[in-house]
Amino acid sequence: MKQIILTIIILASLMAQDDFVGESFDKGSINYANRTIQAIGIGFIPTNVINAGQARRSAMRIAKQDALRQLIEIVNGVNVTSETTVSGAMFDDVIKTQVQGAIRGARKVGEPKYLSDTSVEVVYEVNMSNISRALLPMAEKAPVITYESVKSEGTISTGVSAQDGSVGSPTSSGVTGIIIDGSGLGLRPAMSPRILNQSGTILYGPGQYDRDYAAANGVVGYAKTLEQAKVDARVQGNPLVLRGASASGTAKTDVVISNVDAGKLVSASRSAGLLQDCRIMFVLN
Repeated sequence: MKQIILTIIILASLMAQDDFVGESFDKGSINYANRTIQAIGIGFIPTNVINAGQARRSAMRIAKQDALRQLIEIVNGVNVTSETTVSGAMFDDVIKTQVQGAIRGARKVGEPKYLSDTSVEVVYEVNMSNISRALLPMAEKAPVITYESVKSEGTISTGVSAQDGSVGSPTSSGVTGIIIDGSGLGLRPAMSPRILNQSGTILYGPGQYDRDYAAANGVVGYAKTLEQAKVDARVQGNPLVLRGASASGTAKTDVVISNVDAGKLVSASRSAGLLQDCRIMFVLN
């Protein structure tokens, strides 16, 4: 009964967060909107304590240990790419040590709750940036993708200048970010999603952005609605909104856009460096 009540409380709390994008579990959650991972730990008072002060300290210590165990479990299941989870990405001791260190550095959120059965409940949280810093895929220098190479032939004007070959397009003027509307596609969040065109060309992925910057700020931002995405600081101002065509990859975390929209994305990014600065939002529901 206690577990059922706890689950209901967690779900109700997450539903109340209009900006929550992620997954919730019996004892925690992954929130890609604010890039945090939380876990709940419960500690019971040991039978061998000698006073109230020792009882409380012991219960708190046990609750923290339980929360950290839960965090490890939750973190292991986070999608790094559409093909890899955190547990699958920890292929050497260095990466494993960095991830474990990030979890050990989790901070307590809010005040502990003292339950009627004398147990203590605590919430611990780790910032996703501390995890992704160790796990974002490495990449060689990304190829330069041109407007001509990704647009659908003959559908829209390229705006190529005869003098310098530069691209100009009505969609690229003053664009402050790019929003991919992936609603209804079954698109799921990840630490390192990609954008592809219908020909399979990777338009956005490792190599197009600074790895440290992406780890700190996220490769993309996530929102539940188009309205929320448009006012996000990552793209706020005059974002270019494109419609996703399908979700891609094993975990459905990559988004495919039409070749025409791919041309618009490349044109806008070339004029403002949007991909390099991770000024990308995905809308999912």
